[in-house]
Amino acid sequence: MVQFDVRPITGHITEFLGRFHERMYLVQGQERAVLIDTGCGFGSLKAEVDSCNHLPLTVLLTHGHQDHAMGAVEFDNVYLNPTEKETFLRHTDRDYRLWGLKISRDAALVTPKDLLPPPDWEGFHPLREGDLFDLGGTTIEALACPGHTRGHLVFLDREHRILFSGDGVSNASFLLGEESATVEEYREGLIRLKGLLQGRVDRILEGHGSGELPVEIIDAVIRVCEQVLAGDTDRIPYELRGYRGFTAKARIPHSLRRVDGGLGNLIYREDKLWRSQLEFS
Repeated sequence: MVQFDVRPITGHITEFLGRFHERMYLVQGQERAVLIDTGCGFGSLKAEVDSCNHLPLTVLLTHGHQDHAMGAVEFDNVYLNPTEKETFLRHTDRDYRLWGLKISRDAALVTPKDLLPPPDWEGFHPLREGDLFDLGGTTIEALACPGHTRGHLVFLDREHRILFSGDGVSNASFLLGEESATVEEYREGLIRLKGLLQGRVDRILEGHGSGELPVEIIDAVIRVCEQVLAGDTDRIPYELRGYRGFTAKARIPHSLRRVDGGLGNLIYREDKLWRSQLEFS
């Protein structure tokens, strides 16, 4: 039986950690609750969520990748940005999903039998920047963060000043996919997001990694984007699951920490640095 590690973050936020390093967050208000992301769809996340929550539940997906969206099959009232449709449908492929077993932190505890069927795209509600979810004393606001995918959204808990970043910004921001934005577009999106969040965020909870990022991470990743565009990187070759590119800043082996002690990093493709590379390709 697949199990999730469950831990309280605050009095109204509970984190669920899956077997593939994915982090999901239950945010409870006085009247309603939201679940941010649903993991890979190995084992029943719903059973864990139901044990912690008895409020009416809405599910908000940051993006359509298999490690964030596939567990949505267990839930009703699920929202996802329509821009993510093509990416989501590609990630429903069974063989693609089973590849995750190779990188599971507890591979011996997860088998193909634990794989849930994929969600039905037609059952999703559209989710866009500016959408608000009133939970009673807690309001969740959707904000655009194109980069990792073009339709990626992050979510702000307005009253508690907590940002749920998904894969939108991290110590290893990943831009290798066909669905990813260029480095130029990612930088522009982060600058815009920084402006929208100015003076509104005290904590950032991420979709992978250690679980929490310093609020300076957005500025740090903007700087790394600028260094990539200027050609000022360590240019470490990177390959994963057929994706090939470079890591901007050298990392300590088996870690997301940079060798130079800096904050933020970028995994990028040199054929997707500038918007013009796509316009004239």
